[in-house]
Amino acid sequence: MIARTETRLWTASYAIALLGLGACGGGNEPAGQASAGTGGTVTAGTGSNAGGKAAGGTTSNPGGAGGTATGGASAGGAGSGGSAPSAGAGSGGGGSGGTAGTGAPPSGGVAGMGTAGMNAAGTLSAGGMAPMAGAAGMGAGGTGQPPTVNGALFTVTSTLASAMDAKAPTTVGIVTWSAMTITVKSAYLEFGLDTTYGMQAPVDVTLADFRTLLLGMKPAKTYHFRVVASDGTTQYASNDYTIETGAATTAVKIGGFSVKQEAGRERGFIVTSYWQGSGSSVAFILDADGDIVWAYDTGMSGGIARARISYDGQNLWAVTADNGGQSIRRVGMDGMNAQTYSSTKSSHDIAAVKGGTMAYLDYSVSCNDINEIDPSGTTKKIFTASGTFGTQCHGNAVRYSEAEDEYTYSVVDKDVIRVSRAGEKLWSLADTVSGGNSSWGAVNHGHHLLKNSIVIFANKGGTSGASAMIEYDFMGKKLSSYSGAMSGNLGDVQRLPGGNTLVDFSNADVMQEVDSKGTVLVEITGPGSQNRFGYATWRPTLYGPSPDITD
Repeated sequence: MIARTETRLWTASYAIALLGLGACGGGNEPAGQASAGTGGTVTAGTGSNAGGKAAGGTTSNPGGAGGTATGGASAGGAGSGGSAPSAGAGSGGGGSGGTAGTGAPPSGGVAGMGTAGMNAAGTLSAGGMAPMAGAAGMGAGGTGQPPTVNGALFTVTSTLASAMDAKAPTTVGIVTWSAMTITVKSAYLEFGLDTTYGMQAPVDVTLADFRTLLLGMKPAKTYHFRVVASDGTTQYASNDYTIETGAATTAVKIGGFSVKQEAGRERGFIVTSYWQGSGSSVAFILDADGDIVWAYDTGMSGGIARARISYDGQNLWAVTADNGGQSIRRVGMDGMNAQTYSSTKSSHDIAAVKGGTMAYLDYSVSCNDINEIDPSGTTKKIFTASGTFGTQCHGNAVRYSEAEDEYTYSVVDKDVIRVSRAGEKLWSLADTVSGGNSSWGAVNHGHHLLKNSIVIFANKGGTSGASAMIEYDFMGKKLSSYSGAMSGNLGDVQRLPGGNTLVDFSNADVMQEVDSKGTVLVEITGPGSQNRFGYATWRPTLYGPSPDITD
């Protein structure tokens, strides 16, 4: 069960932020201000969960090799391209093509994909940020072919979501299309700032008009896109089209986005909010350059503690930071069909589970249970917290792990536990670690369950009274820590696929991406001393599930 045997300590000096009001903390919470500092010294240690999720590293990851064709007496078939392994943060080459069989020269293997992209057949691979096709494979006696461009085959229309609903983001494109003479078996849209594209949007081919969203586009830019569709035998591409995104949002802003070290950082998107300060009713998404590429004003009072995209990528859900709890909100990723679930009362956290289902903390009871909810509003109780923590407890964070099919659940001044989806308590961090929860300062919020360990945000677990990210194995051994700014409320952590960690010091209004040595690679700050970041989720793409669920 133990992932590593060494212990290492990461430290960084930061100015201390005083506690704020509203979201939970470890005690009394007077209002205060925070200022961010710079990374400090680091003691030696190796990376935790370093490298990409499969064969990928953090800078490059080749695509899979092509299959070998076994030729018949008259004509051998092409070998199909190998599946792309999970990529790291960089880009990988395409897979090798299939080896020719006997007989007539076959076509090359299906191209394997590089970074977090699709292979030429349109299968999505997990991994790094910018989805880009690998080079076409070369089969012996044949060449892997790019899609056949046939503009006459396709009828394509596009518009901005904001042209259909004034509340919708100005950066979301809606594309509908049809293909006249083929039966579409699979498809995707390529899009980007030029005709090399670089981003891909999967298409749900069960929809009559193949309606597809272009997500992650920057404001006030011209984007190119095209349709790539397959009938199961041949891939076809439409002509190139363009779409103009609208102006940048004025509803929310950040203070700064500073890349301290480009090498080794993991480019992706961050879904977040403010639980206090200006723009605190707005859920928003930052891209790898710090641009706000999606924003929606929920109208929620009390600030947004968590904004979370569903597993299927169709909706964004939000819950308040108000300790009294409020109704859960949901909106489509196109910024339409918003819904308020008035029968619910939740606060602090909401987690993506499977499909469109979410899990939330039930604030209608005095010891906050874990409930599930689907887009129709149907709810199901999963875990009755009072059976473990008594009649009074303050649940403040929940996360789901698909690999384990279980939840992790934090109670602010007590524990972080593992709970099966059947509602059974499986494991307790406080019962496992020597000294109990006092060993991490007895206040905890966000956390992330890994294969062999768990990472927690310990609000009082750092040096000189600061907060810290701390990693423990399941035997209670401390594996690593990173001490940064002070956050008495909220605070979040996420281990990224390449081994870096996103640490969200909410009250200090600063987020950092740090590597396994504690080096600060990226630092994000809010617009002023009155703002407090909500929880945050890093994603390599805005389509499908985020890696903290699937890893």
